[in-house]
Amino acid sequence: MHLTGLLRLLRDHPTFQHQLEHLQNTDLAVNVIRSARPFVLAALTETWDGPILYLTARVKRTYDITGQLPVWLGDAAHITRFAEPAAKFYEWALWGESAIRHRLETLTALMPANDQVTQWPVVVTSARAVMQRTLPVNQFRRRSSMLKIGDRYVLDKLLADWIAIGYEATPIVIEPGSFSRRGGVIDIYPVAAEQPVRIEFFDDEIDSL
Repeated sequence: MHLTGLLRLLRDHPTFQHQLEHLQNTDLAVNVIRSARPFVLAALTETWDGPILYLTARVKRTYDITGQLPVWLGDAAHITRFAEPAAKFYEWALWGESAIRHRLETLTALMPANDQVTQWPVVVTSARAVMQRTLPVNQFRRRSSMLKIGDRYVLDKLLADWIAIGYEATPIVIEPGSFSRRGGVIDIYPVAAEQPVRIEFFDDEIDSL
């Protein structure tokens, strides 16, 4: 169920327009009752020219907000959750694959390729998550790449670059962070993607994705 039609009622309300004008011109703080915050945030998302960060005190609240926003904004909205470490008592590592993927998805959304923004994201996160340091901007940009049909690559160098940033060559691609090659066909599971991608080369040119 979507409630996107109700956002127009709030956006057209004089009080909302007044508060929006102040937000755009000053650092004014706006007090909104907790139960209404997802509704107000959704209306603000449709009028604000830039990314929006929703910061919560508790981790559980980030899951609640992430689940509520699609009801107001629809499935096309760009909502990301900047995750926190979720260590279990029997694990040595603090970071699970899901947390890493969500954080990289957020960084990708905030720094689109070639600075071409088609839709600003709404980032939902917790105080615990933002207290954990992440990649420097210049390192993230340097290690990121956008593959497009028609681009030309030296395959051995491309695969070596993937290995250098932590990808693993495997016979079959099952998990994020892995790739496999069979001649001019490469399967790769990007760390920040929900599904793997098959890249077919014609000589040194990408023929299909």
